[in-house]
Amino acid sequence: MIREIELICSECRGNFSADSKLFYKENFKTRDFAEIELICQQCLDKWLEYWKIKEADFFEEGASFYVDITLANGTVLQKIDCTAMDDIVALDRDIPLEAQKELYHIYKKWYDKKMRDAIKHCQFEEVFMRTSFTCETYGGEKYTDIAFRFTRTGILETEKPIPDAIGEQVIKLWNKYELANTMVRVNEE
Repeated sequence: MIREIELICSECRGNFSADSKLFYKENFKTRDFAEIELICQQCLDKWLEYWKIKEADFFEEGASFYVDITLANGTVLQKIDCTAMDDIVALDRDIPLEAQKELYHIYKKWYDKKMRDAIKHCQFEEVFMRTSFTCETYGGEKYTDIAFRFTRTGILETEKPIPDAIGEQVIKLWNKYELANTMVRVNEE
């Protein structure tokens, strides 16, 4: 038996006709063709236009990545959970593939800059009345035998100027180094 289905857009609720393609919202709970949420061309075009990206700012909190997105229409979306994979950035919401790819290009630039300034390895040396570090970033910057100390208020001072981003990482690495050495001393006693 042949049955008929009216093409009704799930967004604007209007009837429409299809050319050679039907657009629908992906829903893994759908069990029947009649439950598919169809989208008309006009609503699809509105959705694609809405997701034109003007700029995006990626950031990291804990072990998670987030993005603030400014769309071409002026809408600002803040702290959206995201994951970069296979040349796209997946968000916690449905966006067009073209927007996911555009976000990936912006993410890649941000990530490459972040990694360029990230410390690849760092070695500390403690010699009579002098503590120093030698480190290298993923971008190839080297900081060799830089003496340092902490002020009474906990601020890092170095004998040679270093970028703030490197200083912040050295502080974290020094704290881990100190903790590891404290644990070794406790175990030896």
